[in-house]
Amino acid sequence: LWPVSDTQKSTALAILMFLIHIFRMSVFFLVAGLLAHMLFHRLGLAAFWRNRAARILAPLVLAWPVCFIAIGAVVLWALARSNGGQLPNPLPSGLKESGLNFLHLWFLYLLLWLYALVIALRNVWQAVDTRGVLAAGADRTLRALLASRAGVLMLAAPVAVALALIPDWNIWLGVPTPGYTLLPPAVPLFIYAYVFGLGWLLDRQRSLLDKLAQHWRVNFALGLVAVLVCLQAGSAGMQAIGARQSLLAAAYGLALMSWALAFVGAGMRYLSQPNATLRYLADASYWMYIAHLPLLLALQTAFMLLNWHWAIKYLLINVLCAALLLLSYRYAVRPTWVGLLLNGRRQPRGTGA
Repeated sequence: LWPVSDTQKSTALAILMFLIHIFRMSVFFLVAGLLAHMLFHRLGLAAFWRNRAARILAPLVLAWPVCFIAIGAVVLWALARSNGGQLPNPLPSGLKESGLNFLHLWFLYLLLWLYALVIALRNVWQAVDTRGVLAAGADRTLRALLASRAGVLMLAAPVAVALALIPDWNIWLGVPTPGYTLLPPAVPLFIYAYVFGLGWLLDRQRSLLDKLAQHWRVNFALGLVAVLVCLQAGSAGMQAIGARQSLLAAAYGLALMSWALAFVGAGMRYLSQPNATLRYLADASYWMYIAHLPLLLALQTAFMLLNWHWAIKYLLINVLCAALLLLSYRYAVRPTWVGLLLNGRRQPRGTGA
C-alpha cells in the first residue's frame, strides 16, 4: 500500500501504525467540530465562510498541485532506486490508473463538507425546533452519556454499525480513507461527521470537557481492551465478514470513540495551561501537516536500501523530517504570507518559541 518499500520490515511498526490510526482522525475531527462551533458563533455565518475559505480552501487549492508533483517525483525516484537505478518497464499498474486523489490533504476537503453539512443541519434543526426543546434534550443526553463511565459504549454504537455495513471491511485500515472521490463515500463521511458533530455539541457545554478530563483514564483503558480484541480477532486475516466483522466493528468503534475522548480529555487535563513551546508547535503543525508527506517519502527513499535496523531508520527519518519542517516553518513560513494564510497572522522575523 505504501510506494516506498524498505529493506527492513517490522511487525511492531505495523501494529504501531494500526494503533495510531484508530484515534488520530477521530481526535482531529472531534476538535475540529468544537472549534468550528466556537468560530461560527464568534464570527457569524458570512465571516465564518470567509475565514474557512482563507484557512482551509485556499491551502488545499495551493498545496495540492505542489504536493502532487513532489510526491510523484519521489515515488519515481523510489521505484528507480529499488530497480537498480532505472525505472521498471512497465511501471506498476497503480501509477497508470487515473482518478481523483486528494493525497493527505483529504482532511481539508472533508472539513469543507462537514462545515456545509453541520450548518445545513443546524438550519433545519432550528426550523423544526423553534422552542429549543430538541436542542435541550440533545444537550441533556450528551451530559448524561459523558457523566456515565459506560456512556462511551452508546456513543460508539453508531460508528460500530457503520463499520459493520462496509462490504469486505479491512480492519487493519480502519475507517476507509475518503480521499479518492469528489463525493465522499457514505460510511467514512458519516463516521467523521458524527465525531465532528459531537465536537460541535461539546462546545455548547464547555463544562463537559472537564468530564472528559476526569474520565480520560477510564476511557483509555476501555479503548485498550477494545484494541486488544481487534488485534486478537484481526490476526486471523485482514478481511472481515459475517459475525466476525460485527465483532471487529464493535471493538474498533469502541476503541475509536474511547480513545478520541481519552486523548482530548488527557489534553484538557495536562495541556490546558499556557505554554509558549506548545503554542509554537501548534502554530507550526498546520505547515508540518501540509508539507510533511513529500519530505517523509524522500527521506524514506534515501534510507530504504541501507541495511540498518528498522528502529534506527524510523528514529532518524522522523527526527530529520520534524527538524527540517520546523526549520522551514521558522524561516520560510512563520514570517511570510504563508504563515498569514495558515495561522491567520504573520509573525515578525526573530520571534520564536
